[in-house]
Amino acid sequence: METTTRRDEKFTGIPFYLFITLLLGSVTLGNALFTARDGNAALVGPSLVLFAAHIGLYWSNFALMTKPRWWIVYYAAQATLIVILASLPYGIDSNGTLAATLTITQVGEALGLWGNSRRALGLGLFYATLLALLLMQSVSPARLPGVAATILVNGTFFVLLMVLYNQQLAERQKAEELAETLESANAQLAAYAAQNAALTLQAERQRMARELHDTLAQGVAGLVLQLEAVKAHLAAGRDERAAAIVDQALGRARSTLAESRAAIDDLRAMSSDVGTALGERAERFTQATGIPCAVEVAAGADDALPAEASSHVLAVLGEALANVARHAAASQVTVRLAREEGDVVLAVCDDGRGFDPAQAAPAGHYGLLGMHERARLLGGSLTVTSAAGEGTCVRLAAPAMTQGEAGA
Repeated sequence: METTTRRDEKFTGIPFYLFITLLLGSVTLGNALFTARDGNAALVGPSLVLFAAHIGLYWSNFALMTKPRWWIVYYAAQATLIVILASLPYGIDSNGTLAATLTITQVGEALGLWGNSRRALGLGLFYATLLALLLMQSVSPARLPGVAATILVNGTFFVLLMVLYNQQLAERQKAEELAETLESANAQLAAYAAQNAALTLQAERQRMARELHDTLAQGVAGLVLQLEAVKAHLAAGRDERAAAIVDQALGRARSTLAESRAAIDDLRAMSSDVGTALGERAERFTQATGIPCAVEVAAGADDALPAEASSHVLAVLGEALANVARHAAASQVTVRLAREEGDVVLAVCDDGRGFDPAQAAPAGHYGLLGMHERARLLGGSLTVTSAAGEGTCVRLAAPAMTQGEAGA
């Protein structure tokens, strides 16, 4: 849809109207001198008044162009003045040149005001038709082809200049609007990133609270009950039963320690090297549980992992190892970090009792859900394969950095 609003921010404004005033003022004085010289002094006064009205309408348009339907009145009045001025009997063969000057100036103003729009095109065709009629009326048939050719060349050059200027102006306006849009989008992305970071931190704190409750609170409560039972059996002289309960308590204590360390690891500052951090976590897991944990980092795999993704990868590893210590009853764990096509893949596999991944997790257990959420934050995927008696394998695939991103 064509816009009819004023292009205040793009139109040249006062300098353009000053140029029109100087141009038409010189034309006015020239015509007055020629008219007086040719013995038509009586026409000098009326022509000066008409030229003054014509120039005054330009400045009125500059001030009133935002008024509804003003442009219809304005262009009708200007066309009427042009017809009258170009039809006055000056006594010289200057009517065609005067008509061309007045109409081309009007076309230039229309292009300046409305740009390369349908309205400017319509006004241009209107004034071109008006000029053709005035030329046929005021120029002799013998001179008409030459005068028309000269006006056509000059007018075409002027119109093309204004069209190209408007095109450049429109492109610059689009570039500025695009820059503003990008700036606004960047601000929104920054706000979303800050909001996402805050929500992630809040969710992580809630998860850690749940983990500490599931490990420390429940584990210590179980140890207290077992120690009370040991005390009662010792008081009753049932030493063998007391020793058996002590062994069970030691096992519970080791399990609670492993789970607690796995949860606390998420709050520790990770190593700058992901491969080193994987090894440290695997070593702490082995020390806490006694379960051997082998770590294999393929060449270039840790370097291809974006820095912001490292914490999520280590958190998934910690959660997977915590699940092994808590549920798997495994004798061996393998951790592998490698590159597969465009992804960095972390695989944590054990030879434990396994489980059914399709079965819903018990209430209050959010380990697998948290790992899936981290995979989505990375833009990757997480798959869990397991079967009863065949162990479990957790596989996290995260997009790897490109060579350009790694260089940056």
